[in-house]
Amino acid sequence: MKVDLRQRMLLWGRENGAMALLALVLALFVYLTILELVSNTTTRTVPVEVEREPGVALMAVRPAVVQVTFRGALNEFQQLDRADLRMAVKSLRIRSDEGVVRIPLRRGNLRGASGLRVVNIDPPVVEITFDHQGEREFAIAPPQTEGKPFRGHAEVDYTPRTAIVRGARLQLDRLHDAGVTLKVEPVNVDGRVQGFTRRVAILPPADAWQPEIAPESVTVKVAILPDNIQREFAGIPVRLALLAGQTNLPPRVEPPEVTVRLTGWAEALQSIATNAIRVYAELPASDAVPTNPLPLQVLLPPGATVDEVTTVPDAVRLALPGGNR
Repeated sequence: MKVDLRQRMLLWGRENGAMALLALVLALFVYLTILELVSNTTTRTVPVEVEREPGVALMAVRPAVVQVTFRGALNEFQQLDRADLRMAVKSLRIRSDEGVVRIPLRRGNLRGASGLRVVNIDPPVVEITFDHQGEREFAIAPPQTEGKPFRGHAEVDYTPRTAIVRGARLQLDRLHDAGVTLKVEPVNVDGRVQGFTRRVAILPPADAWQPEIAPESVTVKVAILPDNIQREFAGIPVRLALLAGQTNLPPRVEPPEVTVRLTGWAEALQSIATNAIRVYAELPASDAVPTNPLPLQVLLPPGATVDEVTTVPDAVRLALPGGNR
């Protein structure tokens, strides 16, 4: 009697079923062992991202980051360097009256690592502290400057001076009652020679969790002002400027010497020598000696740059050589 192939397989399975099952288990064990030996693991730090309900503000997420261990081939890990990895807790539904909820983290919460095998998430649970949302108005501290202008110093003005912060109600109340002010990003003035205007971002309070700030920035106007000094040059003789053709004996100047005061950059004034300054009084064309005081003119050396020039006194009188006015 002929036995077909199907019947033979059935007969063989009845006689050797236990051995066949054992062989299958051993083959699977060997395959998994080999896969374990040839695969690699890597651990990455992944931030926790929480989606909140309207009207609910987050006060803290602990921990803010978790350690995720991946298993795979080395070439598969290359995509992690370019991926935007994050642990997303979506559709948060808060039903606790204590203001704290604990949520387990699973492979499905991971974003940016499709196709990679996750073997561990540490810690596996994230604790979220929440409160009802509120808002408070905070003062904005004056912007700080970085660096030093090429010359002079920087003075800043900014608008607006306050901003609205939305976040956890109790947290904002505590910060506001403590007198916390909002800071802005520093403004770099290093090497500047003239003023400028810039938009600068407002920084959130250090103890507030993901607050909303309106407006998000301030307008900062920076003025570069000179650091002027005043330098005096005493005992500068007063000279008379005579018109061409005048042959009369020139009158005497009283006082014959004056003090010159220069105001300007310190670097510019330091390079001016006393004997390089000239002070003149212009003699009128009339032959008569004027009785009114004559204003003085100061002549500085070429290239000297100053903001203000004054003399003490600011005018002189003329007298005849014999002593009569």
